[in-house]
Order: sequence, then structure tokens, then C-alpha cells
Amino acid sequence: MQIEIVEQFQERLNNLINEIEAYPNEASLWMIKGEINNSGVTLAYHLCGNLNAYIGNMMGNTGYIRNRPI
Repeated sequence: MQIEIVEQFQERLNNLINEIEAYPNEASLWMIKGEINNSGVTLAYHLCGNLNAYIGNMMGNTGYIRNRPI
């Protein structure tokens, strides 16, 4: 089961890398376009926070404390 989880995380990480690389330049990562109210950087930042809080802390007992309003 651990190998499956690692493989799934690697696949999702590769998907995220591909999405980020699809932006034409770094400045465009910060832009807000259309109906989406967050930039690509903001969405990636939230993913990192979620991973730290739910995977790192809950599964890995890292002691991470998410310091933001819910």
C-alpha cells in the first residue's frame, strides 16, 4: 500500500509540474484570469499547506501546525 501511495503522489506531483511548466513565464504564474480568483502560485501554495497539514502532520506526525483561519 505504501508503494501505491508514493506512486500516486509522484503522479500528482508530475501533473503539478506539467501545469506550472505550461505557463509561458514566471510572471504569468501570478496573474488572475477569467473566473478563477486565485493565481497559479496561490493554488500551489494552498496545496503545500494542505499536504503539510493533512499528510505531513496527520500521517507523518511532523508536528506541523497550520496557522491560518479556517
